[in-house]
Amino acid sequence: MSSPKTSATGRQLAPQMWRLEWAYGSAEVQALGAMLGPLHFRLDAERDLQVMHVAPWAGTTSSLSLPGVLRRMRGEWPCVPFGRTDLPADLPPDWIALSPEDSWSHGYSANHRWHCEHASSERVCMAIDYPEDSPIARIERHLQAVPDAPALDMELVIRPRRSLRLPAGLHPTFRLPHPSGRVRLELGEHAGIFSYPSGSAGAISRLLPDTRSERLDALAGLHGPLDLSHLPLREDGEELLQVRALQAGRHAAPFSLNYLDYDAHVGMWWDTRQFPDLMLWLSNRGRPEFPWQGRHVALGAEPVNSVFDLSRVAHPPKDHPLADRLGITLQAGQPWRTRYRIAAWSGALPARLAPSFTDWSPT
Repeated sequence: MSSPKTSATGRQLAPQMWRLEWAYGSAEVQALGAMLGPLHFRLDAERDLQVMHVAPWAGTTSSLSLPGVLRRMRGEWPCVPFGRTDLPADLPPDWIALSPEDSWSHGYSANHRWHCEHASSERVCMAIDYPEDSPIARIERHLQAVPDAPALDMELVIRPRRSLRLPAGLHPTFRLPHPSGRVRLELGEHAGIFSYPSGSAGAISRLLPDTRSERLDALAGLHGPLDLSHLPLREDGEELLQVRALQAGRHAAPFSLNYLDYDAHVGMWWDTRQFPDLMLWLSNRGRPEFPWQGRHVALGAEPVNSVFDLSRVAHPPKDHPLADRLGITLQAGQPWRTRYRIAAWSGALPARLAPSFTDWSPT
């Protein structure tokens, strides 16, 4: 276990934060929520691209009253179970209301501090024990720098006490630098893009709720087709979408961002057998209340096995296209694992960056 006094490899920057440093990048991971960010990728001698979002209120005194998941919100973290714990008031009447098993939005682990079991300049391993009455006993998180590339490999291990099925997901949140429209969002083949089934409470939404679209640049909007393929948007807004059955292309990641002003791509790969869909959370100055205050700009690209962030509080009717997204299956006493990668490149995608999840494991 790393010591707070460590000053070389695995150097602890401040109480409960650890740093990765390798030839092609650097990253910080904090104990609260095991959240990753900032994350810098070095593309060459001139270009260093910081890709992970850090909330503008993180570290301020006003943030101390916020729930753990919001207090120092940044970058990427696991959500077990995934989703909100409050029921939207305007869901369609044929949705069935459910009672969440606890009050922790995005799960206990997203709101509490993890402990570090190993830290070096290229690898950090963390864990958190859940309360004794939880069906989850423990979660582990491993972050590994890819030595010869601007890439970071991650592994999540869930150790259940009881057999169950629960909604789960990952929560990468990417930085969207100004000016507007200079980050192009690119998706692989999929089976439709679905809008959130309710209006965004307390926020500005420009999409028709509970609709299906085929393309990001022609989503069903309140006032005609809406283009969300180039970010950030000029207009204020807050949108949630779910991309069904998203797949990697032969020479492309299932999800990537093209940072046009950097001539750089940032892509993400995950096991789509475990997390078949991608939830997109576009936060574009669309929430006026504290702590958002009309200043929050980021893109959440969240691999999920869930119906949006609603599976803990509601279930759609049987004929809904996402009704079969019932969550991951856990067996008592058997660890459940998933692996994923975030990487950056310039020009064509190098073949070595795209992992195969049939035989891939972090190096």
